[in-house]
Amino acid sequence: MEHYWDNFKVENRIYLDSLQVAEQAFVDFVSIMRIAPREGTMKGINALLKRASCDEDILLMYAGFADKYLYSGQGPFVSEEAYLPFVEAVLDSKKVDKLYKLRYSYQYDVMTKNQLGMEITDFEYKLPGKDKAYRINKLKSPFILLYINDPECEDCSLATLRLSVSQALLNEVRSGRLTILSLYPDGETEEWLAGVAEYPKEWIVASMENGDRYFDLRIMPTIYLLDKDKKIILRNASLEEVEQALKQEE
Repeated sequence: MEHYWDNFKVENRIYLDSLQVAEQAFVDFVSIMRIAPREGTMKGINALLKRASCDEDILLMYAGFADKYLYSGQGPFVSEEAYLPFVEAVLDSKKVDKLYKLRYSYQYDVMTKNQLGMEITDFEYKLPGKDKAYRINKLKSPFILLYINDPECEDCSLATLRLSVSQALLNEVRSGRLTILSLYPDGETEEWLAGVAEYPKEWIVASMENGDRYFDLRIMPTIYLLDKDKKIILRNASLEEVEQALKQEE
């Protein structure tokens, strides 16, 4: 992986007119990345970026490939860790126009927020039909399950059902150890309000504005498990992982 790009003419602008050649080379690189050691993979990425950064258009081309295959989920392998160096290279480049940096700046902000071990970014949420705003930092239970979902999303509907029938979670909520905050990230809408009654009465069901400014919402639903200090124990977790984590903390 470290030497993957040695014999490829990364700096050659001819590939700007023959994107499929450079893109196929990148796809092959990503396919190997799935089974390669992390250290070699990161060295290979850094070697590519060191050479691509000589030219604004070439750097943006490879950053675009990385966005497509490592971040946006159009390939079989998604890795924020592997994608982040491409974002940083674009943002650090003095050759890239500020306008082109806007998308990458947003992505950098999302990727570096709310990671495992971090204290979750505080935000406001509102209960259905109410004007008063609440903050997640004010919740006092030992654990908080933050469940970001959209009732019109099929995977979300299934996840809501699974969470709602979990006896383990229900026991945790009734004991006071766990608060479940179901959050709709697109503000209070008529469609969301129409389905609020379907959530369990033991949950806090709320909406927030501009959830994509705080959370990575490429995959829905998203589940975070927080401790009493609002630090993230689990991110993009499954029900089984949440149940196991809570059991271990007993």
